[in-house]
Amino acid sequence: MSSSDGSSDLSSPQTSSWKTSRPQWVKDEDVSVCSRCMEFFSTLNRRHHCRQCGHIFCGNCTQYRVAVPRLSYDTPVRVCKTCHDITQIFQTSNDVAKVMESAKGLLELSADVQSRDKMIEQGCIDILARLMQVACSPSSPSSSSSSSPTPTPTTTTIVPSTISPRARATSTNATITNSTTISINPRELKLYLCRTIINLASLDPNVPPIAESIVVSQLVDLFLAGANATSETDLEITRAVTVALSLLAVHESPSTIRNVLVERCLPVVIDLTYSGDMQLRVRNARLLEHMLINACSRDHVIENGGLQAMIGLALAEHAPLQIVACRAIKKLCESGEKAQIIVTDSGAVLPLILMLASSDQDVIESATDVIASFAEMPITQGTLLQAGIVHPLVDVISSGIGAQKDKLASPVLINVLTTFSHLAANQELWDLMADTQVIFPLIKLLGLTPPLSVIKILLNIFSLQSECPAAVAIFKNNPFSFFEKLIATCSTYNHKSLPGFVARVLQACGVPVPGQIKAANNRSMSVSRLLGSSSSSLSSSSSSPSLSQAELSTLSSLASSSSTTTRTTSASLSSSSIPDLTKLTFAVGLNNSSNGNGTNGFMHTKASLQSSRASIHTSSSPSSS
Repeated sequence: MSSSDGSSDLSSPQTSSWKTSRPQWVKDEDVSVCSRCMEFFSTLNRRHHCRQCGHIFCGNCTQYRVAVPRLSYDTPVRVCKTCHDITQIFQTSNDVAKVMESAKGLLELSADVQSRDKMIEQGCIDILARLMQVACSPSSPSSSSSSSPTPTPTTTTIVPSTISPRARATSTNATITNSTTISINPRELKLYLCRTIINLASLDPNVPPIAESIVVSQLVDLFLAGANATSETDLEITRAVTVALSLLAVHESPSTIRNVLVERCLPVVIDLTYSGDMQLRVRNARLLEHMLINACSRDHVIENGGLQAMIGLALAEHAPLQIVACRAIKKLCESGEKAQIIVTDSGAVLPLILMLASSDQDVIESATDVIASFAEMPITQGTLLQAGIVHPLVDVISSGIGAQKDKLASPVLINVLTTFSHLAANQELWDLMADTQVIFPLIKLLGLTPPLSVIKILLNIFSLQSECPAAVAIFKNNPFSFFEKLIATCSTYNHKSLPGFVARVLQACGVPVPGQIKAANNRSMSVSRLLGSSSSSLSSSSSSPSLSQAELSTLSSLASSSSTTTRTTSASLSSSSIPDLTKLTFAVGLNNSSNGNGTNGFMHTKASLQSSRASIHTSSSPSSS
């Protein structure tokens, strides 16, 4: 089919023969500002609906007029700028001579975050598939067979207008009867299209429609064709295709992701993680990571060497590869006990221990983060100790002791202390943890006045170890004035959770508990009772306070984000987290949101302990609890 100017025509579903329902218009009263320029509406600045998307804009942002035949608007109607640009791209994409212009227009449009949803809604995936067909046409020069950056004009076969993109998505053997000779730069066209897909897939809601389309198969063909690329231009295309596939690989679709992407590309992806091009190695490592953590492809990837390849990347002498490997291993372990067993049996612990000797702080942080998550799982704690994890972690603490004071709350140190806290909670491991080489560095760290987040984990470790006779003997015979430092923490930090830990350690070691610590601990226990704590939590707070797994995870995440913000929830209103009632704002009534009486909690400050307790009695009465 030819247009009036003699150029070949790629007819699309946007002709009048392909009708769709019109979008539902947004109500005027629901919008007070223009959806594009964010200007407030007024008597002079009135609301206008875009006929193509149904959203509300100001007059300046809807000054465009185009016909939208697929919505039965055969004459020009008011549309917003984004819909106008999409319509123009639909029209130019029908013309073979304007393929490059259409691809460039899609890329520019996808760069606007606000336009990406509309591009998906209005069928731009069909345009991408059609243009990708042109870029990957067999008559176009292969990306790996030519070293010329600008290919000569080529003859590209075009599917006739009688076959819609939706039909082509389900029929790969369509009869081709039309062809034309067009002058395009296939490499540049591929880059435009891949970068457009990257922009669109960067928004999570856009991933499923792209991942379920024929675009995935086209990207896989392009990826496999460029696996042996050598020139910089061809490598750039392969890198872009890899990023696009990596974004789509997180979608759990057996029909496209597992059957098309993973089964066809996995061997090539593993090979490219050892490519001579470092950028390509890192991007394929991320693609392998997403394949590995995707539930629909995980088993296939593990069975075909994907996990072993990822563990091998942890031994690479390149920090970005090691960080990707750590992230993948951690996410895989979070998927369940079966995956945890597979990871530990595959020998992932030893590379993590070796990474602790890295000179890159980010690598050490990633490794300790994974080790801390391993230590949280009882099934892998024994494996960690058998691999000799304790002493490398002690070395990390020793290096932290010599660091500046502002480094004492580093994510690495928090991760290491969290690991020891998890291990100390396992009674079967007490004898292994009761070692002077482990306890003495912790006592030294206690004397450096670290931040409160570190103190909490340290005292939790000491509190758990105080039940082990061997650890108690070390506490009594240490040369570092341990008990004096322990008692001093209560006055130094003045936090409600500390007296309980300190009192427990002192009692276990036979050291008299100072009166002020007893009083603070009793006051904390009384407040817990008034707040309606369960009998089990009261028992633990009176004799064996300890940080929960959730609290340890919170401290680790706070350290990773370099944030000191403390979030108080109803689950944390125990003796280990209640603030000083005489000095701090007290939260009560947090559990009343479910009783239907509208008392969703309130913040109340009292100058004295007596008046605060009276407020607690009021909020925790049977009528409100």
